[in-house]
Amino acid sequence: DFEFSEIVLDAALNKGQVDRLLGLIARIVHGDTQVMLKNEADLRTALDHAAAELTPFIKHEINVPYKKEQQVFEVHARPLWDWALDLLDNPLFTPHFVWDTQRVYKHNGTDFERFFNEPPGTICQLQWCLVSHAPDHAAPFCFILYADKTKLSSHGTVKGYPVMARCANLPVDIRNGEGIGGGQVIGWLPIIDEEVSEQGKPEYINFKCVIWHEAFIKLLINLDQYSKTGYSYMCYEKNVLVIPCDTNTICRL
Repeated sequence: DFEFSEIVLDAALNKGQVDRLLGLIARIVHGDTQVMLKNEADLRTALDHAAAELTPFIKHEINVPYKKEQQVFEVHARPLWDWALDLLDNPLFTPHFVWDTQRVYKHNGTDFERFFNEPPGTICQLQWCLVSHAPDHAAPFCFILYADKTKLSSHGTVKGYPVMARCANLPVDIRNGEGIGGGQVIGWLPIIDEEVSEQGKPEYINFKCVIWHEAFIKLLINLDQYSKTGYSYMCYEKNVLVIPCDTNTICRL
């Protein structure tokens, strides 16, 4: 008990984590399960093998001229479309994808009025318009993207502002959850050092915007192609023509 308590305190485990760990130990003692990992190296190897099955981060370099000099910035991004295919390939999500949009109404005592439950109203309206004009057996695949400059994240030794992605075709409890299928970091906008002499200058402000726009484009590899042609995908014994939303129309940065 002392040794277990010492490990818990060193790792700063919370109540839920302690209960889960004790539950696992109890199942091992009773012979209901077993742990094949022998040490940290085995754990790291297993995690590396699991990560190899998903879309990896790719390093890009962005060159932007400023004052007749080329400024180089590193961008680490996970292609958004490859991440989308990871979701489509996951059998756990197959019965949860919503391909047919709905308009819902409630009676206010006098008349029926439309209301939005989820996702946000602007996205609902966009999905409805896309479905109305899509070919037969085609469905829009919608992304919710946002960059949070109030949070600083790191990827190895690289720091940046995280860009988050959520799939609007998944129900709100999955899409906004913390587990698999929830919000996913798909890249980082680079941090641009700003000298005191450059603060507030329109030219430098535009320079930073160009860098962030170029970095954001790295996330959208292949989306431009499939937004025009669609992508045939067999989902839950049903062939669906998936159409990624036109990023030029709906993306706001």
